[in-house]
Amino acid sequence: MLFSTTLAATAVISLANAAVMGKRALIGEATFYGGNVQGGTCSFSTYTIPSSLYGAALSDSNWDNSANCGACISVTGPSGNAVTAMIVDQCPGCGTNHLDLFPTGFSALADPSKGIIPVSWSYVDCPITGPLQLHNKEGVSANWFSMQVVNANKAVKSLEVSTDGGSTWKSTSRQTYNFFENSAGFGTTTVDVKVTSSSGETVVVKNIVVSPGASTTAGSNFGSSGNVVAAAPPPVLPPSPPATPVLEAPVLEAPVVPTPAPVVLATPNAPALTTTSSSKKATTLAWIPKPTSVELDACGQEI
Repeated sequence: MLFSTTLAATAVISLANAAVMGKRALIGEATFYGGNVQGGTCSFSTYTIPSSLYGAALSDSNWDNSANCGACISVTGPSGNAVTAMIVDQCPGCGTNHLDLFPTGFSALADPSKGIIPVSWSYVDCPITGPLQLHNKEGVSANWFSMQVVNANKAVKSLEVSTDGGSTWKSTSRQTYNFFENSAGFGTTTVDVKVTSSSGETVVVKNIVVSPGASTTAGSNFGSSGNVVAAAPPPVLPPSPPATPVLEAPVLEAPVVPTPAPVVLATPNAPALTTTSSSKKATTLAWIPKPTSVELDACGQEI
């Protein structure tokens, strides 16, 4: 009887431990691919993950409408060594709890020649000490709102907007490409934003300018103090393309060529010609040789 009671107690403890482990760690498999931060499904087009983190794509079975974008996970390989990675992309068609790691992350767990390995993994806080950032999507205006949270040290649960100094807050909808949107906008281009983590902590950033492509860095990240209010610094606008230089054709001046003085040629003395007017007939001049004296004899012959 004592033996049965002991077995039952042991079974209960084992089940309890399994339940705890089930909340803390997920069992799955890991592969690796080329890696894609800027072009990944989380749309981190302007964000570079910290060098202390690896990148990972999450199975579409765990995707949860991009709710895990930017979250960090601790991944343990078959040999017991672990790495910390940030979820930046989706792995379509992968099985439940499957991870597609960046090559460097997979290599830290196992020989890449293995191709696929068993892993256990769990969500953890990101080792990020800097403040979180808010990024406006291109095309935003007073009539269309779309904003993304990056560099958060915990998974982001929601983003709310206030247009009355924080007296009331209006919700946004998280899209599968990881932007919080309101299709009608909030009627203004200056708002306060409240970001809430998966554990309930909040960061409030005031006076954010809703400008296409602009980014705003908060004064802090999620911390143990709970509600942190940070004044918004001026937004960082995307760089404008350099102006196309206007090339002007050089003005060429014609060389100054000195004008030569007119040369007056002396006209030789010509014999004077007698001209006739157009109403008179021209006179024909003929040369008449001077007669020569010839003596003749009595018969009329030349002597």
